[in-house]
Amino acid sequence: MQIRTPKRYRSAPRRSIIGCRRLLFWLTMLLLIGGGIALLLNRERVAPVLQQTLLELVDELEAQVATLSLPEPTATADPSNQLIQADNYWQQGALSAAAAIYQELALDLPNSSEIYRRIALSAIQSGNYDAALEAAQRAIDADPFSADAWAIQAWSLDWSGQPAAALANAIHALELAPSHARARAYLAEIYLSLGQGERGESLLQSLLEEQPDSAEAYRARGLYQQLLRYDYDAARQDFQTAYDLARHMNGYAIDIAILESNLRNHSTALDYLSDVIESDPRNERALLLLGRGQWSANGNPAQAQRYLQDCVDYNADNLNCTFWLGYMQYRLSQFDAAAQSFTRAIDLGSENPQHYYWAGEVQIVLGNCSRALSYLQPGLQLAQQGGYTQFASDIEAIIPQCDPTFRSSTSDG
Repeated sequence: MQIRTPKRYRSAPRRSIIGCRRLLFWLTMLLLIGGGIALLLNRERVAPVLQQTLLELVDELEAQVATLSLPEPTATADPSNQLIQADNYWQQGALSAAAAIYQELALDLPNSSEIYRRIALSAIQSGNYDAALEAAQRAIDADPFSADAWAIQAWSLDWSGQPAAALANAIHALELAPSHARARAYLAEIYLSLGQGERGESLLQSLLEEQPDSAEAYRARGLYQQLLRYDYDAARQDFQTAYDLARHMNGYAIDIAILESNLRNHSTALDYLSDVIESDPRNERALLLLGRGQWSANGNPAQAQRYLQDCVDYNADNLNCTFWLGYMQYRLSQFDAAAQSFTRAIDLGSENPQHYYWAGEVQIVLGNCSRALSYLQPGLQLAQQGGYTQFASDIEAIIPQCDPTFRSSTSDG
């Protein structure tokens, strides 16, 4: 049982006339008023001090914000060492290695027209004409007033089978620099492509009289001697002179190799091509010609395959190297690999009926008739449309192995 007891009576506390809070408020107000009066009376001395203090505070806050929002600055890369290395490779004839470094430098030196010109020139020497056109255009973008840039664009267009467009670019280069030797030599080559040999020969004669050390002019005249005059000894001499004047230009050695190969001097041709590969191992034109040369000169598909495999390893989109690799694989009875290579060449855009013939032939060997016909039928159409009568006959000869009802266009009745 809980016993409740009444609470004691407590009287209410008396309130103070002036409360603590009220007293603190009035004291604060008095201090502020007094401080304001003091500042007002001494404003001439106090204002500069306050202003300086506020400025220092603002500076400190700005520094803290900048430190929080911006990363630590990094040193700008110095491209000079890379540029020296690339230039050394260039002079040694290692054009592909030089071009690879120039490609990296182009990111830091986007306005260097000369770097892009060299990239384009290396691509031409290696047979990569699309890459040459892209680099040449960038050379023009970097410096629209560079005759060298417009000249290399002209040469790239001519090599890619567009001589009319090349002509306009070469003429514009000469408008910028009328005595430009490269542009004049390239223009002479373009005239040859356009079937205007007399104009080209006259241009080269005057160019060599004015600038007898122009390697480009000797190279162009060598083409005229070979393709227009059929004077192969004179062509060989001009190509060799061009190569001696510009030893790093591997394309001139390839010109000599092609001439010697056409004359059935295969050993000499292979020697020149080997020299190119020694200085520029990634030169795809030289690798392709070496592969084909090993087969035509020595009947050695294994050695040919090594060069062609290197070419494809360096550039999986090289159509011609891919096809000829497949051909050597076929000769070595590597039929599955050959089928893949032939298919790859066609997928890369080949319209050569020879490629379709071998793509169909290897599928017949593998017992895939439906697949064989998928290559042989369009290949026959390409051969007929292009006037390749021998390829058309070859394809018509093997189609009946998969389609006994097939009748060739030359069949009686």
